[in-house]
Amino acid sequence: MKKWKIVAIFLVFILLAFYFGSFGFGKSEIHSSVQSGVAPTENVIFKESFCVYPDSKLGRIVAEELKNRGYKVSFLESPTECGGQFLAVWVEEINTTYSPFVAKGAIKVKAVYSSLGKPDHYLKYLNATDKERELITFVSNVDGEMQGYLVAYVTDSSKGLMSFRWYQEHLMEEVAKNLINSLVSAIENAKIRK
Repeated sequence: MKKWKIVAIFLVFILLAFYFGSFGFGKSEIHSSVQSGVAPTENVIFKESFCVYPDSKLGRIVAEELKNRGYKVSFLESPTECGGQFLAVWVEEINTTYSPFVAKGAIKVKAVYSSLGKPDHYLKYLNATDKERELITFVSNVDGEMQGYLVAYVTDSSKGLMSFRWYQEHLMEEVAKNLINSLVSAIENAKIRK
């Protein structure tokens, strides 16, 4: 009888490790795309740092990606005007089929951006009844402000040994890279047009 208790405790420990642990080894096949829109404006002004909202798991991953590219980053507790470029980012949808050896997933992330640190576009989006339409409708043209939105998609199929938590973080890291690549590209293109 003691043998069964030891086996049961061991199995519970293994299950908890795969659910709460953060480890993964193996290969991933990733497909991604980003849809974006930018409101054209003259004399765009870019602040030096970024203010990321909210301070969430995805927000921290996006902030880390920005830091890796040399930007200073701070977090906002609420969507208010800030001293850096405003970036609101959130997970719209995440779906995973998981086992410790094979996992498939898809993630859709949305973001709203302002070069002057103004959250107006994001606030209008939050209060809208037709969110899809409001996401692509910009606040009236403010001279010097570049406004934008991004919708990033990642689908993934991974094989190996991985925990559930690691797999979800893996999806968020991949979508954050794609999102920031597109945002930085749009910013660089706007700077060239100045």
